[in-house]
Amino acid sequence: MYARTLAVGTLLAGAALGLAGPTAQAVEAGAVAVTPSSAGPGQSVRIGASGCASANPNASARAYSDAFPTASLTAVGGAGEVSGTSNVFSGAKAGTYTVTVVCDVSNPSQKYTGSFTVTGSSTTPQGVRGGLGGSFEDAGPGTIAAGAALVAVGLGATAYTVRRRMQRSS
Repeated sequence: MYARTLAVGTLLAGAALGLAGPTAQAVEAGAVAVTPSSAGPGQSVRIGASGCASANPNASARAYSDAFPTASLTAVGGAGEVSGTSNVFSGAKAGTYTVTVVCDVSNPSQKYTGSFTVTGSSTTPQGVRGGLGGSFEDAGPGTIAAGAALVAVGLGATAYTVRRRMQRSS
């Protein structure tokens, strides 16, 4: 009985490992990926590219697009992959934008392109447009005096009520 249980458990464990497989996939050299592939104005995006192996160890990679400011990319791993982040311009219009990754800005001949989509809605929280609507104007001396009198009356009434309650309880 024990041997059969052990055999079934070993078989199931082996099947689970076989189905899990590797989670990382190799990216084709020269591929540019923007994650998420569609983003709203103000949202952060990650730009990655592969195939940026350079003879210059101090190479500085950059990503360019009309949808976000120039992003500096840093090397990740040793296979010529670079990655960085940027925020989509808050005024970016909906549509598909080209992303160009230049692997070495001192030698811009090695560059790759990709694309991503800007959605029409902003994911950046917007405050309530509650403006004062003309209900506010400069307070003159009379308005300030009336407000001070109301505060004084309120404080006096509170002191009077508290004093009366204290006298009743004693």
